[in-house]
Amino acid sequence: MKILFIGGGNIANIVYNELKDHIEKCWYYDVLQTNLPCERMNDFTIPNEADVVVECASVEAVKQYGVDILKSGKDFYIISSGAFSDEDFFDKFMIELKNSNSTVYVPSGAIGGLDIVYSIRNFIEKVELITRKPPKAFGLENVFQEQIIFTGNAREAITKFPQNTNVSVTLSLAVGDFNKVNVRIVADPDVDQNIHEINIYSSVGDYKIIHKNKPSPNPKTSYLAPLSLAAALKKRTEKFRIGG
Repeated sequence: MKILFIGGGNIANIVYNELKDHIEKCWYYDVLQTNLPCERMNDFTIPNEADVVVECASVEAVKQYGVDILKSGKDFYIISSGAFSDEDFFDKFMIELKNSNSTVYVPSGAIGGLDIVYSIRNFIEKVELITRKPPKAFGLENVFQEQIIFTGNAREAITKFPQNTNVSVTLSLAVGDFNKVNVRIVADPDVDQNIHEINIYSSVGDYKIIHKNKPSPNPKTSYLAPLSLAAALKKRTEKFRIGG
């Protein structure tokens, strides 16, 4: 594969290390001073020979470069799904996508079970997402007992915690209705993992999925998130695929 990474930090490095045996050539662009074993680009341009563009940066990066990537016709992998909580941007993005040769992939990120959610989306009554992380993941100090720091929907969550709640938007996209997903975020000094509990209520069954994720070197990000992105990219080269 020939990959253009947007972002060269924690997520991009984990993805690169997982994929290095599959990478023929790579480039990266980042406004921050990061390091990735790829050719650094000083300005954002999309090499003609690139097969895919992989976003490992931020919600803002998706909004700034997303439409241009679709115009290039390159396949686009997005980890910062929170960009799609902005209804105006989402509408603009989807209009451009209809006229593009690109295929867009949103990996499952720090949660599993999206195959269940997508399969039964027409039968879902409501979904609950409870995210529990150490206070430092939210930039909080002197928290000595668990605190509920947010309740609401995914659009509101990503606005208040843009680097912590992409999972709520990804889940809402799989459900197909942001209003069916109730989000609760808890800062808990007694946990050292990023915990996501998903409760799904539907007319064909009820499901409870609990994820206890180890954090990556950046505590705001579960290790599973970049690994899911790497796995999605690996599938490009596989002819035998399992699951959704």
